[in-house]
Amino acid sequence: MISQVKDDVDSWIKQLTKQDMRVFSGTVIDITTAVNDSFSSAADVAAVILKDASMTSQLLKLANSFHYNPTSKGFSSISRAIMVLGFDQVRALALSLLLVDSLSEGINKEKLTEEMAQSFHAAVQAEQLARHTQCKSPENVFVATLLLRVGNIAFWAFSDDKAADLLALIESEKLTEKEAEAKVLGFSLHQLTQGLSKSWALGELLDKSLSDFEKNDPLVRLVDMGQSLAIAAKQGWETESAKSAVELVAKKLKMPLGEIKDIAHSSAKQAKYVTGIYGVKAASLLIPQPNQLEKAELINQALPEIIVEVVEDSIGEMEMLDNKVGRHYNEADPQLQVTIMQEIRAVVEQKPSISVVLGMVLDGIYRGIGMDRTLFAIISKDGKILTCKYALGADSERLSKEFKINISHKTNVFKQAISTKKPVHISADPDKIDGTLSREVLKLLGQPPYLIMPTIVRGKVIGVFIADRNASNRAIENKDFLSFQQFCMQANKALTFLSI
Repeated sequence: MISQVKDDVDSWIKQLTKQDMRVFSGTVIDITTAVNDSFSSAADVAAVILKDASMTSQLLKLANSFHYNPTSKGFSSISRAIMVLGFDQVRALALSLLLVDSLSEGINKEKLTEEMAQSFHAAVQAEQLARHTQCKSPENVFVATLLLRVGNIAFWAFSDDKAADLLALIESEKLTEKEAEAKVLGFSLHQLTQGLSKSWALGELLDKSLSDFEKNDPLVRLVDMGQSLAIAAKQGWETESAKSAVELVAKKLKMPLGEIKDIAHSSAKQAKYVTGIYGVKAASLLIPQPNQLEKAELINQALPEIIVEVVEDSIGEMEMLDNKVGRHYNEADPQLQVTIMQEIRAVVEQKPSISVVLGMVLDGIYRGIGMDRTLFAIISKDGKILTCKYALGADSERLSKEFKINISHKTNVFKQAISTKKPVHISADPDKIDGTLSREVLKLLGQPPYLIMPTIVRGKVIGVFIADRNASNRAIENKDFLSFQQFCMQANKALTFLSI
């Protein structure tokens, strides 16, 4: 029996991983691995996020919202956002966006919206309790609480007939949700969440929160409290269930009842706002607000109509954005170029790691100038091999692994750029190329044009920046070449300063 349950759960996990939530599962693992690696830099985490153009633009929009960045200084690059907001906060933003985007085509919209509302509400409640109790990792508490019912969310988003059967059985009130799940599915959705958490490496705190043996862990208790407040307040904050939940939290945290009540009510307002800026408008309507019992009841009465109308609108907007981003490559944005250049200068004064500066420069070239891809390659100690160190854009994963060019021959165009210490615009016209492009270069980068500029630190060339529009087959104009040189010169200045 236990073996059959495991097989059923594993079957669902495989379906969600390989088909329904493929992008979510893969990107979550990449981001979490980069954030948790003690050797990772802001540039490493940024590189993972920048692979997804849609998520990059949405994350920057969120990071610049008043809720996350109340100062007047905005962020134009992911690396800068990571440095100011921190690794954990950017991870929380990224995973939340991934969850919303992955479920945009969910089929059981009413139940899915209820689950999303409860998850975001619970996550904000838990995060705010964590902040008020001086917890060191409130963002991790937010993520763990948000994903505490990811199995439920995934099920309602991607199941067919079984969803209708399960819902009918739950609404009959003859069985509890857990009993109904076991009867219809053969396993509980809690077990599905446990399996997904392990398979997708969603985090140690989530694993602990899903376990029956970690309930005394302070962070697990905060996750449970956030969930209990969100569930109890579903029918309004003036109900007895909500009041009892607030009292229990105050007792567990040994804090004044009035203070916990204020935190809970304030968190409900924040949750409504946060859910809205994530684009889940329908879910934001279902988050109960303090002193608005009558309004909550009216919303519940009109729930089907509201959900159909608002969810379709918000999903339509997201699909339009995704389609737009998917079909078009980065366009040159002079204002963004100026902003990222200013951010690089500001960051250098804080003496960051070299990888942070390189990441911001690559980001400026990639998004600011509107290139399809850009990379930084470093010269070996013997001066014979050029190896990719960082890459952004089209084919960046392959280039990061495979880009290795022999530059020992003096006629090689990369060798010439390094020897002369001058930038080069490699023309698409073979007759205008003053030097040789080896077969390995053409295999790795494709046909020119591309831009090359040496990276010079205290008079010595340590590597080169390369950029092209090979994927979109767009021309590279002289103004693009000049902008490329400006970013590379900015990198040279910054790296020289950091090396002193």
